[in-house]
Amino acid sequence: MSINGTIPFALASSSSCENIHACRTLFNIVWSSFVTILACVWTAVHRNIPGPAGARESRLQHVATRGLEMAKIFMVTLLVPEWVLAWAVRQFLNARDLGRELQAAREEAERAWDSAGEGKIGYQQVLLAGHKRAGRLNGRWTTRHGFFVIMGGFHLYDDGVPQHPLSREDVIYLVKTGDIVPPTEEEIRGWSQGDALSKTIAVFQTLWFVIQCIARRAQDLPVTQLEVMTLAYTTITVAMYVVWWYKPKNVGGPVRVTVTALPVPAPVRPAPRWKYWHAVVVIAGMQDPFVDLRQQSRIPTFFSGTFQERNEYYADVLALGAAMVFGAVHCAAWDYVFPSGAERFMWRLSSISIIAVPGVLLVALLAWLPTEMGRPDWRRRKGKVILILMSVVTVLSGLVYVAARILLITLSFTTLRSLPYVAYESIQWTLFVPHFT
Repeated sequence: MSINGTIPFALASSSSCENIHACRTLFNIVWSSFVTILACVWTAVHRNIPGPAGARESRLQHVATRGLEMAKIFMVTLLVPEWVLAWAVRQFLNARDLGRELQAAREEAERAWDSAGEGKIGYQQVLLAGHKRAGRLNGRWTTRHGFFVIMGGFHLYDDGVPQHPLSREDVIYLVKTGDIVPPTEEEIRGWSQGDALSKTIAVFQTLWFVIQCIARRAQDLPVTQLEVMTLAYTTITVAMYVVWWYKPKNVGGPVRVTVTALPVPAPVRPAPRWKYWHAVVVIAGMQDPFVDLRQQSRIPTFFSGTFQERNEYYADVLALGAAMVFGAVHCAAWDYVFPSGAERFMWRLSSISIIAVPGVLLVALLAWLPTEMGRPDWRRRKGKVILILMSVVTVLSGLVYVAARILLITLSFTTLRSLPYVAYESIQWTLFVPHFT
């Protein structure tokens, strides 16, 4: 039997919800999906450290700025979670590399301190002696510390007034001079408002939702379109948790650093003059080379550290692959019951779109890989032409993708108005318990 030209899904169970205790309500369906999406979109994102309140900024303005920042991250993660995953991967790769550089800088500095003229008394010797007595001079720098630096963990102050976040190069320099020693793992966990326990709880909430969906399919019970969309978010969320596992979460503010000298910063590439091109750069995750932290009051929202071309490509390739998986999950509702044929068509078209768009960008990205990664370096021969084509493809693809995502979110809720009776049936967990008949 067909309804409005659609194919009913999972009607093998012909019983209806005659016993309310054996059924779920529409509120249960929406609430379960809402909680899981909230865990996916909100708790999985580890934002950068917000800057300290400036001298010309009131407390209310500072709080409002933080609120707008969190709302922006929430909306971006809701619409393009795979893009946030790419940001997370870039941060992880940069944090791993930075942790190794900081540890190498500390070991180099330690050898220099030991071989320096002993018996000399001065500020630097007194500072190092104090660190040594506190047992922090020999502390190791790790990936967690690399995350802490990249996300704005150290901030320069002058006479109690915040100046700017310290860059990767600044921190490496101050590690060599002994002005910065690594915080202990316990200290960083204390500053973080999301420890391993809270992350584990969120992961289990997500996995529990996945288990419920699998169990419903095993018992020939339909999964609603809203639950399919929620299931797609879990594929991205688990990856985010894995990549950001060592990144401190929701740190309230940076560590104050007061020094009189910093290294001369490397020249920063001028920001694109065309504002729309600047938007393309941010979307592509390539804003870092244009960021001068000494001109910033805080770390930019999607900042991932010093631009490393190899890390950028790895992150983008992984994110685009995850995006295709994310879209493929939506195709699970291909033959579901829809209130109308038009809604079924829009769901199918949108599902195909969010698979095809990342696929096109992935092919374009692989063709753009540099020579050192085994691909032809087209930029030297036709750099400007390809750059323009890539920009056009990125903008158009991005518009199509966002439109399809908004449409899928809308359809996930509008289709709730007409669900088959079996969609309200609860899972009979006892059927999974081995028993004799």
